[in-house]
Amino acid sequence: MATTVTTMPVTTGPFFRSVQFAVLIAGLVTFTAPGMFDAMGNLGAGGAAEPYAVSAANALVYGLMVVFCISAGGFINRIGLRWTMVLGTIGYPLYGAGLYTNSYSSLSWFMLFGSVFCGISAGFFWAAEATIYIGYPAAGDKAKFLAQWAFWKNIAPAIGGAVNLAVNVNRSTSGVISRATYIVFIVIMCLGLPISLLLPAPETVWRSDGTTISLKRGTSLFGEIFKIILLLPAFLFSYFYLPYQSNFLSLYFTVRARAFSSLLSPFAGIVSSYTMGYYLDSRRSPAHIRGSIVLIGIWTWTSVLQNIFIKDPPTLDWTSSGFGRAYALVFFYSFVGQATQNYMYWVISHFTSSMDGLSRYAGLFRSIEALGQTIAWAIASQDYISKWVLIGLNFGGLTFALSLAFLVVTKLEDAKEEHQDTDPRSETSSVKKSPI
Repeated sequence: MATTVTTMPVTTGPFFRSVQFAVLIAGLVTFTAPGMFDAMGNLGAGGAAEPYAVSAANALVYGLMVVFCISAGGFINRIGLRWTMVLGTIGYPLYGAGLYTNSYSSLSWFMLFGSVFCGISAGFFWAAEATIYIGYPAAGDKAKFLAQWAFWKNIAPAIGGAVNLAVNVNRSTSGVISRATYIVFIVIMCLGLPISLLLPAPETVWRSDGTTISLKRGTSLFGEIFKIILLLPAFLFSYFYLPYQSNFLSLYFTVRARAFSSLLSPFAGIVSSYTMGYYLDSRRSPAHIRGSIVLIGIWTWTSVLQNIFIKDPPTLDWTSSGFGRAYALVFFYSFVGQATQNYMYWVISHFTSSMDGLSRYAGLFRSIEALGQTIAWAIASQDYISKWVLIGLNFGGLTFALSLAFLVVTKLEDAKEEHQDTDPRSETSSVKKSPI
């Protein structure tokens, strides 16, 4: 049973010390770094004509992220979120530069070099951004701000897609994306570092409900070991579909059709995130009921998109008769993938209200998320492996994972928040039970 404190809290303050400002800064950095990374991925094989070398590079990125995500929680608690995020922005421009050189050179060493640095820094970034989005907001606002996270992460590929479509609109054949597209993306990636320096420290941030961000040491991960074990498969398979989606676009769509996809697909994630955010933050039903209903919805969407998969589509342009049917698969994967992500981070935000604890949960689960992508990209990098392997792993794995997660969701309760009297004019306070 959650506990709240009725006081006379300060509910306003400088905007640059608000949760909204912190989320805005984190969102802008998300836009410049992983957002542009995803924009390149939405081009299909990072914009290359053949997907296999790029898939191998992405497997390297996510393999390193497995290690550095799980260790990032300690860095966050040692050097703070701001500097962890600064470290997390360094590798993304090098990754973009590697894809750029790979687009016109047969030498792939620089792409692998950029992938190594991106994998290391992205591990820090992934853990830091997740901690901000689930740790800074008050309990009743978490899903709303998770939707903003999804907005920034998806609007970047959408804008990148618009640039890409403008550059490649007349290219109705398969092949390599224009070099100018890469340059625009790399320049934007470089902006992440200076923007991240503006992130306010959690102890300086005010919330609209008067609660403060807890800096106390959180519960040990081992204290929630049963929940962790049950949720690990869900994070493992949450983004498992991306390599299949990337290869599908690269192999079976023209350059301008891929550019069109990179513009439109992110809006599927934005719509699903805001719809879910409004529903999850509603107080009309207990937390575990809200979560369970969304879980069933995700499973249903997953089943639908598997049923519309096209086994051997031809090279498709947007003028082709089968384009809409084939592209529907790409669109709905984006819809379900982002819904799954927002839902799972909303779930773990209920485990603790401590920034220390949330940073460790975020690091662990993002590490497992990266592990899933490492496996998927490694499979996708081998052209001799049947495409049905990834399809089967996606469908079977996610169904199994969500079934286990259901056991956690049915026991879910809203986390207890730290409440304190922040107004010196207040002399008394009273405690009352939350209806949830």
